[in-house]
Amino acid sequence: MAVSSVVRRSELEGALRLDAEYYRPEYLATLDALRALKSVPLEVVAEAARRRFRPKEGEPFSYVEISEVDTSTGTVNAVAVPGEEAPDRAQWLVRRGDVIVSTVRPIRNAVALITQAEDGFVCSSGFAVLRAVAVSPEFLYMYLKARPVAELLDRKTTATMYPAVSWQDVLSIPIFWPDRRVEEFVRGRVAEAQAQLKRSESLHLEAERLVLEELGWGSLDLSQSRWYSVPLSRAQRVGRLDAEHFQPKYERIFERIQRFPCLRLGDVTQAIQNGKTPAAEDYSMEGVPILKVGGLGSTGVIEECDAYVPPSWAQANTKGAVRQYDALVLCAAHHPSYIGKAGLLMRDLGPLARAVGELIILRFNDRLRPEFVCVFLNLEHVRLAVQGLARGNTAHLYPDDLSAVPVPLLPPEFQQRVADMVTQSYEAKQKAKALLQEAKGRVEALIETVEAGQG
Repeated sequence: MAVSSVVRRSELEGALRLDAEYYRPEYLATLDALRALKSVPLEVVAEAARRRFRPKEGEPFSYVEISEVDTSTGTVNAVAVPGEEAPDRAQWLVRRGDVIVSTVRPIRNAVALITQAEDGFVCSSGFAVLRAVAVSPEFLYMYLKARPVAELLDRKTTATMYPAVSWQDVLSIPIFWPDRRVEEFVRGRVAEAQAQLKRSESLHLEAERLVLEELGWGSLDLSQSRWYSVPLSRAQRVGRLDAEHFQPKYERIFERIQRFPCLRLGDVTQAIQNGKTPAAEDYSMEGVPILKVGGLGSTGVIEECDAYVPPSWAQANTKGAVRQYDALVLCAAHHPSYIGKAGLLMRDLGPLARAVGELIILRFNDRLRPEFVCVFLNLEHVRLAVQGLARGNTAHLYPDDLSAVPVPLLPPEFQQRVADMVTQSYEAKQKAKALLQEAKGRVEALIETVEAGQG
């Protein structure tokens, strides 16, 4: 059934936007509510922080892409990039207290509050970087995370294939002045959430440290000669001729692993297969969860999913089905250093849940704890060696190659200790998410209460 609404001529925002979608009643209701709350343009309370980054050869930097922002917690997962390999998108330096908001597909709500841990990182040109000057950074962060505000930003997007807003679009969004109680509530919840996120990260790092200590890798030497040779037949077999692929240190890492009793990944899994990537038009706003590359969290745990497909698509595409405690390994990425990253699905997403084709799904049997295996795969040296298995001009990791990766058969009680730390890390992150939801909910409730009163 068609839905119609009437917009007064005085409400039109000029000849550039005359489309009906822009004047949907829910957008106008939100704007009316914000006016009732005596809102001001965002640029009154925050300023654009355009600190241009200039890469230098030989100086690596920590780079944050839009896909590496956890939309549920605002945490960022940066990758170390050599200065000489800096992508054109690496443009903005960020500092503690900055709020970064994605200008590309803002409805995804990729917003983050930069903490001390990320001070000096570099973010993509796809972010607008804001510095709060008249409200607290915590309130600005939660305000931009609020659903009605994200929808107002999405309203401003132009283009269909790559919907985006400008920095000025962000700075012109209306924001209300919070009273002292609201601002203190939001600040308190955000501070508690950050403490829980820090605890989650600390437990994750402790689990990694335990595994490294058990393996005796504190003194692992990966230095190597500037030149080395391999048979041509080996290059033909993997379809690569670049020296990067054949570095001796990769073999040395696997040799160190095999000093322990080992099982191959193929021996400890029931299945190793790729998922399937839907076409752009197959995604939906709700329905069946489908895990994408951005869902692989920084702590090696997958908690949530922010992409969906209709049930009919999932039923027609059984390849890529995922279950609780499956591990997903990234097999293709725009930057080779992402390949090999693993995430463990800690919760049940339902019988139709799927994963995209850039992820390899590992379903474990009972020979090794999946939590331990995931921590092991995410160790820096192991990731490096697994990246060396990627084949072809576009560096793709295949299930057959991953299945041959050796995993040390460490004592069951040790694996359990690591698994307990992974679980505690996961639980701390869930507490953080609940606290952030409380803070965001308080902001949303203020807007929605006014909307309801005006309706």
